[in-house]
Amino acid sequence: MSGTGEHADYYAARAAEYDASVGYGSPRVEAHLEPLKTRLRGMVAGRDTLEIACGTGYWTEVASASARSIVATDLDPTSVALARARVASRDSIRCQLADAYSLEGVTGHFDAAFSMFWWSHIPKSRLPSFLRTLHGKLQSGATVTFVDQLPYAWSGKRRFDGEGNLIEERMVSGGARFEIIKNFPTESDLVDALAGSAQRLVYAVCPDKRWWMITYQT
Repeated sequence: MSGTGEHADYYAARAAEYDASVGYGSPRVEAHLEPLKTRLRGMVAGRDTLEIACGTGYWTEVASASARSIVATDLDPTSVALARARVASRDSIRCQLADAYSLEGVTGHFDAAFSMFWWSHIPKSRLPSFLRTLHGKLQSGATVTFVDQLPYAWSGKRRFDGEGNLIEERMVSGGARFEIIKNFPTESDLVDALAGSAQRLVYAVCPDKRWWMITYQT
């Protein structure tokens, strides 16, 4: 999650119910996610890996099946506590509090990084500095993987802010409402954002058109 205002508040409020709300653990959702899990494991296999916005640690656990080590970061203490409990038996995984935009206190020799369903929440104006910060934590030639959702129908409120970010209204159990950034970048948007800092870019879309993945080397 980000360190910016209402978005951070929303994911802090939702942390305890997040896994159930997206269906993690249900046979239907797990079957749908299996191809994505396989791709992610391949990207981090044998690598010392930095994860951005780990949330409750679902994808941390997935990646741990093949990564040599993982430092999983998130800003929300509740989410980090849940992630730590999830991977408590894995000595090669460290979960720590860190703002994705500064990564202050994050140390290691990382030859891979990944983030699942986080890019869409980054304000357009903060993308360049976020990527510089992330790349600055990685070894030259590190493999980076981002995955996020393709456009979907939404029955709630949406609007655009002054810099062109799509703002989506979300509600948590109990009725509290939040507005969060939920952008849907095109392949061209991603390539443009990474121009000059990435090589060997590969963009892919899942068969049912629900998510995109981009991988590259720093």
